[in-house]
Amino acid sequence: MQDAIAAQDSVAGFSGASFARMIADSPTLTICLRGLHDQREHRLAQALAEATGTAPDDITVQTAAGLLSTVHRILFRRIQDLTLAGHSNDEIARTIGAEATQAFDLLEPALADYAA
Repeated sequence: MQDAIAAQDSVAGFSGASFARMIADSPTLTICLRGLHDQREHRLAQALAEATGTAPDDITVQTAAGLLSTVHRILFRRIQDLTLAGHSNDEIARTIGAEATQAFDLLEPALADYAA
């Protein structure tokens, strides 16, 4: 995530004000975006299951994928909100970089040794 923030990657949410506004103003696009977040979570669960030799529907796999995906979704939304509030990408990257560290640090006690 830090690499995506440093690159101001559009996949992370750095899409520009007009795109962010289009998403925010469209219930249909908002639902589609949620679907993309859900697909990423599903694929992450598959990758974690493969890495740990467990089934993709294992509760630990699902929980780990859900926690990680939730942080990504929240950070994406924060980037969009800050974009719509008129902040520059450089300002957003500085803010989100610090917030991403804080958010992932919250997960570290639970996931530090998982799939290592």
